[in-house]
Amino acid sequence: MAACFLPILLVAPLGFGAEPAAGVAAPAPVPATQPKPPEGWRAMVTDPLDGRFDMSNWLLRNKGFLPVPMIITEPAVGYGGGLGLLFFHANEGQGVDGKPVPPSITAVFGMGTENGTWAGGAAHVGFWRQNTIRTTSALIVPSVNIDFYGGGDLPEIPGGLAYQLQGWMAVQNALFRLSTSNWWAGAQLIYLDAETSLRDPPANPALAELGGDVRNLGAGAILQYDSRNNIFSPTTGWAATLRLREHWGEFHDDFKYTAMDADSKYYFKTGEDWYFGWRVKGNFSGDETPFYALPFISMRGIPMARYQGEQVLSTEIEARYAIDNRWSVLGFGGVGRASSSEEKLSKATDRWAGGAGFRYLIARQLGFQTGVDIARGPEEWAFYIQVGSSWALF
Repeated sequence: MAACFLPILLVAPLGFGAEPAAGVAAPAPVPATQPKPPEGWRAMVTDPLDGRFDMSNWLLRNKGFLPVPMIITEPAVGYGGGLGLLFFHANEGQGVDGKPVPPSITAVFGMGTENGTWAGGAAHVGFWRQNTIRTTSALIVPSVNIDFYGGGDLPEIPGGLAYQLQGWMAVQNALFRLSTSNWWAGAQLIYLDAETSLRDPPANPALAELGGDVRNLGAGAILQYDSRNNIFSPTTGWAATLRLREHWGEFHDDFKYTAMDADSKYYFKTGEDWYFGWRVKGNFSGDETPFYALPFISMRGIPMARYQGEQVLSTEIEARYAIDNRWSVLGFGGVGRASSSEEKLSKATDRWAGGAGFRYLIARQLGFQTGVDIARGPEEWAFYIQVGSSWALF
């Protein structure tokens, strides 16, 4: 999950094991003569199996938190920084699937960028009743300065039109396991109360209506299949989520539209050191979707909201090589398309992006990796601090 704009939300639920994470080589045999083990605070951040820096004990047994420094490099909002804190709440016992119940997580964060964008918020991921119920709750207060380049029923805007969206947003998800299977079903509720304003008068007077008060309520159903071996940095398994929502609200006039999000991620390995991931993501929205809510291509190397449309489809692959039981290097690449209601998705322009990066296993017992990616898209370079999975965790 990249440490870029609104980076922390949130962690997808699935069980984790106490064994070394898949994709990590087994630690070397312990020599007969061992050095004196670390004491005090060093013991909390040192793995007794290999003597390296590791935050598993701090997070799981000492009720600690993981500070997540944000070096924001998202081209859409400029350079900036912030800080997030992830608090892990250990859950005892095993779930109905026979796996240990994952820790519940509380997150708080604040960030700002050079173009005046800022945001703050809090979120909680909970696991209940032997991991048969998962809940995600979030409250975000954003003030976003960004450019709109056209999309939906609006024409392409060369150079973009700068606008601000400021207000607050609440999200509530609840998922229920179907028996003891990997299938989940549930509901989602989203509410946005905000105001959009244009930075400068637009050359086209018709675009002046892009400023105004926003009220947007979305409610719908979620269907999910999740067989990943790890929630933070998965290496095997499949995760597929389908969300179907109906939206009602007011932006100048009353509106109503349907939105569907489909996201599939497949993870597999070859040999002892190579690990792969493949993601396919589609977003589809109705004709009355307001401009600020139009889906966009979300991929490393492509600025947020740069390519928007009522239909968006993208795919990305990632290959990672494990150097040892802690360090890995990886490469990735993908392509996306965005189209309006008047243009078929099959005829939309391809937008390519790709790059390389590295990972460090910072919490072995959680299979939790962090690292940095450098990517190039159609227009520019960007780099991202990754915390956990490269892709959405839920």
